[in-house]
Amino acid sequence: MLKQRVVENYFDSKIYSNQEIIQSIEETKKEYSKKIVDVDINLNEFGVYVVTYYFKNQDNIFQKIFIKIKQRKRKNKTVLLQEKSLEREKMTREERKQEKVRKRMEKYSGNKYGVYKQTRTFKPY
Repeated sequence: MLKQRVVENYFDSKIYSNQEIIQSIEETKKEYSKKIVDVDINLNEFGVYVVTYYFKNQDNIFQKIFIKIKQRKRKNKTVLLQEKSLEREKMTREERKQEKVRKRMEKYSGNKYGVYKQTRTFKPY
């Protein structure tokens, strides 16, 4: 069940009898016939019956599948993050520095600095 909606009714014990309260509960259940309803009846210290209705949403099978898929993705992400952090912890400071330099060199390896790019077009001013 996803979310619960709650409705409360208050009945004075001096005015209403048990039969009237039960009849009122049955009428409200008929009003919300498409919902799953749980009813709780309590008598508080002031002599008032508190009738609470808990309306539950029905789960859709597709929602359950979607939630399971999300949970699997989260687990996989955490596993990957843990592996990366473990690899990083194993590296020393110098190795991390060399790794950064290596990544930077791979990124800019195709570029040649100080050499003009040939466009083979001549545009006079």
